[in-house]
Amino acid sequence: MKRNITIFFALLCTSLAFGQGKYGKFLNSKKLALTYKTVKPVDKDDYYQQYYWLVKAEQLKTYPHLADIKPVVLYNFVKKVNPQNPTKKLDDRGKELRRTAELSLDQYFKNKNFQNNQVLLLNLETYVDPSQGEYFTKVDAEKIKQLVPKEFFGFTSLNKKTHEETNYYLWVDKKNDKFKIVDIIPNEKENAKFYASVKQYLPKYKFEKKYMPTMKKGSKADKTDKDFYYIMPFEQNKDNIEYKTDDFETFTLSQVKREGEAWIGVEKPRK
Repeated sequence: MKRNITIFFALLCTSLAFGQGKYGKFLNSKKLALTYKTVKPVDKDDYYQQYYWLVKAEQLKTYPHLADIKPVVLYNFVKKVNPQNPTKKLDDRGKELRRTAELSLDQYFKNKNFQNNQVLLLNLETYVDPSQGEYFTKVDAEKIKQLVPKEFFGFTSLNKKTHEETNYYLWVDKKNDKFKIVDIIPNEKENAKFYASVKQYLPKYKFEKKYMPTMKKGSKADKTDKDFYYIMPFEQNKDNIEYKTDDFETFTLSQVKREGEAWIGVEKPRK
């Protein structure tokens, strides 16, 4: 069986989502916060990191366009965008900032003062990534795009230190009750025929990762087409393509458009 695309492909099954890590069994931030008095100093890294993941996932869940996504999917998405940054990996300055943030967090948690508190959230963010390094990112829920309603979403993560933006794509496979964070740009090594087709029609074509594409589903009236997603990279009045996939592993070129010309279909008819 063909291996999954390695960049961001992560199978997000509900049966595996929780129970990982010391505090992975907690499903919401409030329940986790109420266990504060049982937390040992050596476990603070895991505890505050888990609380951060849950708070961020719960914030995303409050937006209407994300209401149909299961909380466990948003939780796993947040974990992918903001991986844990253990204290032992920090430099001396980062460790000092984490210690200072921890003192403030401890006071809030001891007093159960952790709801809608911006100072607590700021200290929490400082704690999970005091060096503001590669994980110091922000996902603005208001800018999340439904590329295919209730099935496919585009997220832009902003590194608040470098101001670099990275696009992530969340696919909700309701038919098989699976969820994936996928890369919509075909893997070149695993899709040699696809890239050969693109080169045949548009020798100088290059994928642009900065802009999100437009997407549509195949025809519901055609059983052989209804499960496909058709992807069209952002148009800039230049050469462009449309391609399709039903698993985000194998891709087929569907249409091409040379600059100044009309779209032409290039997919070979199915037998």
